[in-house]
Amino acid sequence: MTEPLARGTARAEVPARLLDLSLGGALMIITTSLEVGAIHDFALEMDGDTLWVQGEVRHCRPYDRGGYHVGVQFIGIDPRDERRLGEYLGTHGR
Repeated sequence: MTEPLARGTARAEVPARLLDLSLGGALMIITTSLEVGAIHDFALEMDGDTLWVQGEVRHCRPYDRGGYHVGVQFIGIDPRDERRLGEYLGTHGR
C-alpha cells in the first residue's frame, strides 16, 4: 500500500529588514527566497502596532550580504490600516 500524498502550502514567519516602505509596497531583505508573482500576507510592525497587508512579489534576487532582496507591491490592505500606514509614513518622513 502506498502512502497518500499531501499537497499544500505552509505559513511561516520569516524575519525581514525593511529598506524602504511606501503606501504602494516595500523593499526588504529576507532569509528565504520568494517566487516572483506569489502573493503573501505581511505583518508590518510600526510603533508597537501591527498592520497586515497582502502583497505580490515583484522581484527576488540574491543579496550580496546574504539573504534575498525582495520587492513587494501591496495589493490588499484594509482601508483603516492603509490610513494608519499613511499617518505613520507622514510622521516618520518617508
